[in-house]
Amino acid sequence: MPRIRFRMRYKSEPTFRPRLQHLFKSHVLSMKIIQIIFCVLLFTLFHFACFAGILTAADNSVFVPGMRIQILTPTMIRIQKEINHRYPDITDLGVVNLSFPKMHVTTTEQNGIVVIETDSMTVVFSPDREITRGGITVSMPGGFTLSSLDSSDTSNLGGVIGSLDNCKGNIHYSEQNDVGSKPAPHPIPNGILSRRGFTVLTHTPDTLYFYKSGNSWTELYVLGYGHNYKQAFSDFFSLAGSVPMLPKWSLGFIYSRWKDYNENDYRRIVARFRKERIPIDAIILDMCWHVDYWYGFRYDTSHFSDMKEFHRWTDSVHLKTGFNHHAGALYYKDPQVREFCRRAGINYDSALTNGLPWEPEQKVVHYDPANRKHFRTFYQMYLARLMEDGLDFHWVDGESSIYSSDLYRSLTTEFTGKRAVVMNRLQENVLCNHRYPFGFSGDTYISWETMAYSLETNIKGANGGVYWSHDIGGYMPQGPAGYPPDGEIFARWLQLGSVSPIFRVHAKKDLFWTPPCLPGEFDQGSRLPWEWGDTVLSSARTSIQLRYKLLPYIYTMTRIASEKGIPLCRGLYIDYPQSPEAYRYDEYCFGSSMVAAPIMTPSPQNMHGLTEKKIWLPEGMWYDYFTQEEFSGNREITVQKSIFEFPLYVKAGSIVPIAPYTEYSGVPLDTLILLAFTPSEHVQNTFSLYEDDGESSSFQQGQYRWIDFQYEYKPGRNQKIVIQKSRGSFKGETKERVYRISLVNTAKPKNIAIDGKQIDEGSIAGEHWIWDAGKKTAVIFVSKRNVANTLIIEGEL
Repeated sequence: MPRIRFRMRYKSEPTFRPRLQHLFKSHVLSMKIIQIIFCVLLFTLFHFACFAGILTAADNSVFVPGMRIQILTPTMIRIQKEINHRYPDITDLGVVNLSFPKMHVTTTEQNGIVVIETDSMTVVFSPDREITRGGITVSMPGGFTLSSLDSSDTSNLGGVIGSLDNCKGNIHYSEQNDVGSKPAPHPIPNGILSRRGFTVLTHTPDTLYFYKSGNSWTELYVLGYGHNYKQAFSDFFSLAGSVPMLPKWSLGFIYSRWKDYNENDYRRIVARFRKERIPIDAIILDMCWHVDYWYGFRYDTSHFSDMKEFHRWTDSVHLKTGFNHHAGALYYKDPQVREFCRRAGINYDSALTNGLPWEPEQKVVHYDPANRKHFRTFYQMYLARLMEDGLDFHWVDGESSIYSSDLYRSLTTEFTGKRAVVMNRLQENVLCNHRYPFGFSGDTYISWETMAYSLETNIKGANGGVYWSHDIGGYMPQGPAGYPPDGEIFARWLQLGSVSPIFRVHAKKDLFWTPPCLPGEFDQGSRLPWEWGDTVLSSARTSIQLRYKLLPYIYTMTRIASEKGIPLCRGLYIDYPQSPEAYRYDEYCFGSSMVAAPIMTPSPQNMHGLTEKKIWLPEGMWYDYFTQEEFSGNREITVQKSIFEFPLYVKAGSIVPIAPYTEYSGVPLDTLILLAFTPSEHVQNTFSLYEDDGESSSFQQGQYRWIDFQYEYKPGRNQKIVIQKSRGSFKGETKERVYRISLVNTAKPKNIAIDGKQIDEGSIAGEHWIWDAGKKTAVIFVSKRNVANTLIIEGEL
């Protein structure tokens, strides 16, 4: 259809010009009057929209003089000051998402006071008060009220600490290897959870952090959750970005030590781990891989004659490798440093400075790791080459920032096409650490106090979504007298590591021990279990094998953490907020079905004795994972544990998937063990197992699957497990699987059937079941089945 155009043209003859001018002036006056009337009408409509229960915009915003109050979720609001007559929506490293769905909200106004109500929260704006001092109040059901945004949060549950360098417990010392040096308290900063039920955050460019009284601000966020801490997680991570999915191997055992190892040393170490039936997934080469001092990036060919060949070997034994390096500077004689300066736009002479205090004569050229051009040039010229040769992940043990953390993650993902692993020091007073996959504790003193404080920092760091990695075993001795070899603390620390987010051992170089280790003497910093004798070796084997048994359960929890923000290791108060006893830091929830309470005090008889610990168990019935002894909950119990066990409990009615022994995490899960812990009353429960290829980013394109394990127990009637057909798929998935199912603490079944067909008891061939009278456990052996089909196992009681 042809377009119809209307065109108006004025022809101004000289004789008509005065009349036209008069008409034009009248027209302009009329237009001004119309504009005034229009503005009045618009204001009236605006006022009606604001104060008659109708939001003024599709983004759930209510406008009051000079300010926007935006309802992001039923439990989270945004408060913005007007800037140049605008309310900009800016996303950056602090706030990554501002796109929230429209929801049901009502607003009313009386005498200038605006009341905004969601399904879960009431916000009141009072124009005669300062915004942060009563101008905005927030209340929720259950008696939770935030009467002033300025009010001090004295009930905060803690957050992310930057590092524990030079700490013995919560005391920081001014010097390494000397607890006689100047001490100072080393507190843990606030986190996003508080028992008062509210958290107030402020956003400045690239930074989201806690609002404190007196801070200047242009944008605030208020999270209201009462004691529903999981709701706070949901709101916060929808605003500040999700917790990334770690590759499965990073959840396995990681061996690290500052020691002058060479390629043959690592071959011997890994071979010994395999011989001792101790799984291992990764090694970290500390300073031994390079020359040129602290800021070196050239291979030490005396230790590694051919680094590419070394990585081919690590790949052949299913081992990942990480390198320790220090960002922010380059050795001034590095062969590429002048070319680096040219590409990065840095003046070599101006950037040249003396070296670090312990090597001042080794001059360095500084660059800014927060500068995108500087960092990208550094990555392309130095780190990319290391990764091309086979390096799998980074340990950034030097200057870092939220900018360099973000660049490390994004460039590593861009370069490898896989999930990035970057271990670095965390940044205090910012709320984006959770996006840069995990932090490490720094250089800690070896002590029971440090172990306990590491657990506290882990639990509180999890409030901000952080995967925390502490130096298992501790990093350095306490003073000139050294630290006497203590196998008990090493064994107990490994037990803590087995139920921590990251399982990584580390210690200081033996040459710099105080006093140094002489040839033939015991290396007090050893993190090799067999060097501590048979008792520690046996305990360590149990702890590390436990970690790998639980990997199907742990990996599923990491997916839940990524989707919902609920951490793997979390304070008991996350799941049991109404119980005062849940607010403690010597035990915690390990996933959805377990409570862990590692032992962090010595036994009176050292490693050969029993250690006593008081534990609070939440409501319900609980099983000791190791002994299968049953305990009633909502009370404190006292237990005693040998060096080979620690308090680890499973909630009755749970079904927990575990794996058989494997040497590394990437072994296909051809056999799956299901532990069903019999409750005392009727229960229906489901555990959904998550699986993907464990390393790539293809899960973001839907390449993954879930399998539901439904468990039903009817007292005196039957035990029933339904393995539902798989949902979804991914490249390399296991299509057929053998199952071994344990019904823990059950009456002996009269019979057991698989898909309606009874199977024999005691047979050693085909599908069968056996009865362990001592443990009151029925073990069912199911032959290989296609996971695309539903499987029903039922025992008549």
